[in-house]
Amino acid sequence: MPLVTLLTDFGDDSPYPAEVRAVLCAPTFGPPIRVVDITHRIRRHDVRQGAYLLRAACTTFPEGTVHVAVVDPGVGTGRRALAIRSGGMVFVGPDNGLLLPAARAVGSPEIRQLLHPDLRRLHVSPTFHGRDLFAPAARWLALGFPFEAVGPRVEDPVELPLGPPDRGEGVLRGEVLVSDPFGNLATNLPGTWLVDLPERVEVVVAGRRSPARQVRTYGEAERGELVVLVGSDGFVELAVREGSALEQLGAQPGDPVVLRPAEDHPRDRDDGVLSGKQGHGREEG
Repeated sequence: MPLVTLLTDFGDDSPYPAEVRAVLCAPTFGPPIRVVDITHRIRRHDVRQGAYLLRAACTTFPEGTVHVAVVDPGVGTGRRALAIRSGGMVFVGPDNGLLLPAARAVGSPEIRQLLHPDLRRLHVSPTFHGRDLFAPAARWLALGFPFEAVGPRVEDPVELPLGPPDRGEGVLRGEVLVSDPFGNLATNLPGTWLVDLPERVEVVVAGRRSPARQVRTYGEAERGELVVLVGSDGFVELAVREGSALEQLGAQPGDPVVLRPAEDHPRDRDDGVLSGKQGHGREEG
């Protein structure tokens, strides 16, 4: 049975996810489509959060899955609609950076613009491409429509404005990407980099210095303790056991984050974090 996933910022209390599912499940030739909802609770217009969660989830699905992701503040404008083939999967959505991290996580992306007239509904609303463009395209692709016929190749996709992580002299510098419902903060720091640091570390985020400890699992932490660990996606995560790192640190997506040995933090030193010189400032909009 063909499998299609959905990730949007539509919210669970709106009719929009159901309308998209209705198009995906519309009767036509071939077997019925199985639809799995990843989430519809992406923060409104937060492409970065959508990209992170799609990347985290997509690797657990089998080859042949078609992923539809719609966090699309530019809907109806000149932004392109894309289909990306990578690692035996296809990703469908807007050209705003939402799809690329996931596509790169599973393979080498081949990107095409969605232009074939048969891959859309007869009437396309300029405000609801999720239902009228992305869903029908995903359905046909899941049923075997040839990917090469989707449209022309795209060589210049939009990239998310993420600063690359950096490591040197036992100091890790990166960025907060998202927070989850537990208040854990996911960063863009690869989990393998934690070998550069001792158990006791100092976290600098949102202009605040906090002591923390490296652990392997949440259960190794004391209640209320700030810890650093490798999340299920393989990246460094900041967490507070039975608490919220989001609230305790006052951090937001886009804030720079520095991890360093706890004994290496002269209070009069400026790493470019507290002064904002690092270049990973918070994104607006």
